Amino acid sequence: MIPLTRPDGSSFLVNPDRIEFIEETPDCIITMADGKKLLVRESANEVALRFRTYQKSIRLPETRFGGRRRSDPPAAHDPGAYGHPSRAHIRLAPSADREGGQGR
Repeated sequence: MIPLTRPDGSSFLVNPDRIEFIEETPDCIITMADGKKLLVRESANEVALRFRTYQKSIRLPETRFGGRRRSDPPAAHDPGAYGHPSRAHIRLAPSADREGGQGR
């Protein structure tokens, strides 16, 4: 959500993913996907800047698909790395391919 200001000075939050387009006449008018129009004090450039900042905050450059972030604990701290008395130990069944034998 991005914070915006109504002409009367009150603040509200807008889901930027629902913004269809922004018009900058003397006033800034935001048209939402459902057709609703919002009049705000901020300029179109300011709304666009807040939108980009929001997008960057949810898609951090340090994250990789399926990978670790620099802020994550080390892999040695993963739950699978240590035993737990009430957790069943799951092991892969031996496979003929892995054992060097014939496949099925």
